[in-house]
Amino acid sequence: MRFLITFSLFLFCISVLQAQEAPSRFRLGLSASLEGNVSSKRMAFSEYTGFSVNYDKTNYRLGTIMEYELKNNLSLNAAIQYSNKDFTGTYFCDVCDFVVPPSPEDVDFAFIEVPLTVKYYFLPNTVRLFGEARINNLFALDDVGYEARMNPLTIGFKIGGGIELGLNEKIALQLLFDYNNSLTKLFKDSYFEDPYFMLRSFNFGIVLLKKI
Repeated sequence: MRFLITFSLFLFCISVLQAQEAPSRFRLGLSASLEGNVSSKRMAFSEYTGFSVNYDKTNYRLGTIMEYELKNNLSLNAAIQYSNKDFTGTYFCDVCDFVVPPSPEDVDFAFIEVPLTVKYYFLPNTVRLFGEARINNLFALDDVGYEARMNPLTIGFKIGGGIELGLNEKIALQLLFDYNNSLTKLFKDSYFEDPYFMLRSFNFGIVLLKKI
């Protein structure tokens, strides 16, 4: 299922890049990045249950981006991205009496991310720096199991920056770094005083953009 989602994103990205009829203020592109998860080591589903987490998996983000130039050096960006956030988890229950303690298990965790980003470019030359801030919508694709009840939508924010290299008049390559933090609850029964579990990560990636 996850392979089909990733493959479908690739096909969509390729077809988008081939579009011809669009204003010159538009750029379309592909993005890929590696993610380092720095969320809490305790992923609580409720007041008493959850996972003790080891973020030992290789995670990534992949998708397509559309950029619209609002004015010189300022742009608005929208994207559709697939991200996996797999981990090794050991189930805990603070009020349970286990005959055999739970063992660590591999947990598949993935999202469709739909961020809306404001980006500012500091230099107008072929090589230019940029900073960005975004609101991110995360739609869960996987359920971690047990009694966890996922919210279908989690809202987060991202801040980041990078450098853009102009390869020619229409194509540019960006190297970027960003920090991500969720703002709303991932699990419906998360205990607010814990505090509730929040997704946090650092990402380093590349973006290939084409002006159309």
